Amino acid sequence: MELTIPLGEAVALVRATGALPKAVTNVTARGTSVLASVNVHELPDVAPTIAMAARFAGPFEAQLDDLGVTGRSWRLVLRVAHPVLRFDLSSFVTTAVQDQLAKAPAGLVTVRTENGATVVEVDLDRAVGLLPVTVPPTARPRVESVSLGEWFHLVVGLGV
Repeated sequence: MELTIPLGEAVALVRATGALPKAVTNVTARGTSVLASVNVHELPDVAPTIAMAARFAGPFEAQLDDLGVTGRSWRLVLRVAHPVLRFDLSSFVTTAVQDQLAKAPAGLVTVRTENGATVVEVDLDRAVGLLPVTVPPTARPRVESVSLGEWFHLVVGLGV
């Protein structure tokens, strides 16, 4: 099975699940990076002091880089920064992403701060269980590849 959808449709799907806050706007792609504006003060559970400072600072810029698949893990790196002011939001962003992904099945996604960025790793063997695909009982679905950019591309093979 192969699925390829434009980034705009992928964003609409993720937003419909509630996983992408309304505070994230202007989502576009450049190569294997996804860019967006983030109104940090509109994010859920933002501390009042951060919300006030962020409201005055204006939108932050987010960049999600697809680093590809290594072994059975898909690695993404998220950086959020203000275009003018120097705010280190790495720990805040990592915590927010961890909170959002806490609803995911155990072991599916790991999130950590590394070199001032939020690193997200998706276990592709566990991710296959989330696919809304009906397969024969003898088939063993396996995510063969996944990529993000102007298009979201997913390839799932059915081993028997």
